[in-house]
Parts: sequence; structure tokens; C-alpha cells
Amino acid sequence: MRKRNLFLSIGIVLWITASAIYSAEKIYKPNMDNCAGFTAADAGEIMNLPASAITAKTEKKHAALWMCTFSSSRKKLSFSIELTKSEVEASIDMARYRESLELEARTASFKGRLPKGAWSEVLPLGEESTWTDITHTLTVRQGNLTIQVQPFMNKLEQIKLVRAFLKKLEPAGILIGVGKAG
Repeated sequence: MRKRNLFLSIGIVLWITASAIYSAEKIYKPNMDNCAGFTAADAGEIMNLPASAITAKTEKKHAALWMCTFSSSRKKLSFSIELTKSEVEASIDMARYRESLELEARTASFKGRLPKGAWSEVLPLGEESTWTDITHTLTVRQGNLTIQVQPFMNKLEQIKLVRAFLKKLEPAGILIGVGKAG
């Protein structure tokens, strides 16, 4: 009887621990006055230009959406950042976005008129990622944050940009907390 109770207790502890770990969500609240810390120097590494040749601009489009633009006389790099209240909300938005791509292309994600379907996933990149041949944009979700790179760059440059942006988030302490998914 003791062994049975011990195994039952261990099972309950493991279940509670797993529930706590897997129901946690990442909530980012970066300072968007400076594009979440992504600088002209960071953009310069991607654009192969010195930071001094790049003009940085962050523009608030509405309460949860910002446009970050880095430009020079020769090149332009532009992406949007959307911050939702929760990771679940951002994930739902990503699913809706993918569905709208399939409707627009009149094909599934994996086949049809487009060479690679309406969209494809780029792994490993964020928690969810979507590349589309429709608009030639890369959209990546990490926690409650979604970044979408504008099509001024090729796919590999867009991937490089997103990796550089996501790398800056957590070391800078921008992850403000891990809360329970609701």
C-alpha cells in the first residue's frame, strides 16, 4: 500500500510540474521607442554597411504595432513588430494569417499553384514561422511578439534579420515574465 501511495504521489507531482512548465507563456514588453533595441549597427551587419550610413526609424502604427525601418542611399530593411496581450492570442493571429494566405492563393500550404504552396514553415525560427511566396514575406512568432519582414530582402536575408532580432530579446531582459496561459 505504501509503494502504491508513493507512486501515486510521484505521479501527481510530475503531472503538476509538467502542467506548470507546458502551460507557461512568454510575454515580451520591449521598449519600442528604439525598435526593441535593434540598432543601426545590427542592421548594418545584415546590410553590409557601416551604422553611420544607416538611418533608423521606429513608427507606431497603432496600440500594438510598430514599423522599424533602417535605410541608406542604397538599401532598405523594414519589419513590423506586433505585441499581443498573450502568447495564445499571437498564436491564434498566426493561424488566421496562414488561413488567409491559403484562401488568397486558393491552395493549401503544401501544394497547388504556387511552387511551394501558400506558405511554408522555416525551422528552427521562433516558436512559429511562415514564409509565403505570395508576398515574399517572413512572419515569425515568439511568445506574444510577432515580427514580419517586408519583401525588400531575399528569403535568406529575412531569416538572418529575424535571427538577429530574436537573439537580442532575451539577453536584454525584455522577457518580463512567464505567466500561466489562460
